[in-house]
Amino acid sequence: MPKKILVIEDDDEMRELMRISLSNNGYEVVTAPDGVSGYDTALFLKPDLIITDIRMPGADGIHVVRRVRDTDSLAETPILVMTAFGTGSATFSLQLGANAFEPKPIDPQRLLSTVKRLLSEHDNLKAA
Repeated sequence: MPKKILVIEDDDEMRELMRISLSNNGYEVVTAPDGVSGYDTALFLKPDLIITDIRMPGADGIHVVRRVRDTDSLAETPILVMTAFGTGSATFSLQLGANAFEPKPIDPQRLLSTVKRLLSEHDNLKAA
């Protein structure tokens, strides 16, 4: 059964690029255009991994990380954050509980490598 990945990204082209790249590599991908709908989707979907942009209108990626970590049914879900605005926000999101970050623009091969690593680490933790 393919791993489920939730991509939360406000830029339509970036969201579609990630959806295609991940889907073409065997993942089931669901997308959301903002943090509010992304969190709601996560509650319903229970994804194996959440990828979120940090800077979005309304509820940003920092808000998503906080809410996911505060929700028992999602608290252990790996989170990958993305940003085009330097490492300050990314570092803060890691302190809040994100598992990794990728700079934008996204390099599809690096994204896939990070996704595989995070999913593998999470599977190993669950098996231990």
